[in-house]
Amino acid sequence: MNRQPSAPDPSVVPFVVPCADRVTNLPPYVFATLFRMRDDALAAGREVFDLSVGNPDVRPAASVVGAITEAMNDETWNCHRYGTFNGLPRFREAIALWYYERFGVRLDPHTQALPLIGSKEGLANLMRAYLNPGDGIIIPSPCYPAYFGAAHLCEAEIYELKLREEDGYVPRLEDIPAEVAARSRMLILNYPNNPTGGVCDLAFFEKAVAWCKRHQVMLVSDAAYTELGFDTENPPPSVLQVPGAFDVAVEFQSLSKSHNLAGWRVGFVVGGSEPIANLGRLKSHVDFSLFGGIQMAAVNALRYGARTVKENRETYLGRRNQMVAGFRKLGWQVPSPAATLYIWARIPRAWGDDDFGFVRDVFAKTGVLVSPGSGFGVHGRGYARVSLVAPSATITRIMELLEGAGFDWS
Repeated sequence: MNRQPSAPDPSVVPFVVPCADRVTNLPPYVFATLFRMRDDALAAGREVFDLSVGNPDVRPAASVVGAITEAMNDETWNCHRYGTFNGLPRFREAIALWYYERFGVRLDPHTQALPLIGSKEGLANLMRAYLNPGDGIIIPSPCYPAYFGAAHLCEAEIYELKLREEDGYVPRLEDIPAEVAARSRMLILNYPNNPTGGVCDLAFFEKAVAWCKRHQVMLVSDAAYTELGFDTENPPPSVLQVPGAFDVAVEFQSLSKSHNLAGWRVGFVVGGSEPIANLGRLKSHVDFSLFGGIQMAAVNALRYGARTVKENRETYLGRRNQMVAGFRKLGWQVPSPAATLYIWARIPRAWGDDDFGFVRDVFAKTGVLVSPGSGFGVHGRGYARVSLVAPSATITRIMELLEGAGFDWS
């Protein structure tokens, strides 16, 4: 005799623990949306060219890979055990030496440098260390989208300071309303800038340091792209070159783009001893710093990676030139960025300000995936970001597909 399954009892309420409001209220992360589009297309057997994320396609230097292998096999210490909370002294010393050689900035490696599991993690934890619910944070926009999520998780009040193309995407600090300055505890600056490729000079950093001192606001410099400035006669500066900057500023660096170590998750923060100590104190409750082998590989990258940095800069410069020329030939008059591995451009007129529509249409017709500007803040609407993470032959193929798509690119 076959028994039919019984109907569910409507009086039984499913056991569900709701997540915290700070998670429920998180805005969608643009790259998660794009990755779903990409992965669905790949699962369907489509040809995909992912230019949405700055994910380096070049491998790390052999010496860096060798350094992690050497560390793992080194029997004079056991890098596989828990490390110290503030990282290996050898890594912190390499950070201090690199900062002095690159920027002329002297650091105490014991108190003014802290290794990070990528700068994204460090930035989020710094906000957790310094922002209470309701505190203000000033984020120039368009910006790296992770800033928004980290600030939302702190339940901070975000003010998006507009970046303008006519200003080279350097903010007008005088545009910050007095009431915003009064309630804010943190100002984020990111130069060279993601997504725009804008650069700033030391004179602007001097103004920013003075502004932050006047308003008692912490200046957070995200300097992940300083090694990808294309004008080698005027390399991007560090905010810590400004006299008195240690009083108000911390600066984050990453080896993801400069040394092709994005998946290794290795970065560091430098600055005044007090914020470095407070960030380290918070991190001691949530992680054990980086794997020791990765730290020794980072030491090798900082000490001997000048050739890799130079080659990467030349590679991205060549790709920028090829891609800019290809877009302009189509009729899309994109600007030529001064730094980073991104092209940031207003989308063609046919789409108005609908940057998500532009991304979807281009991807559906060609398999070429780029990022919609709206994902980078309210002031990114109507733009798109293209990452220079494809070799020359692939760029040629991409341009052929775009040309054949039948779009009006003007």
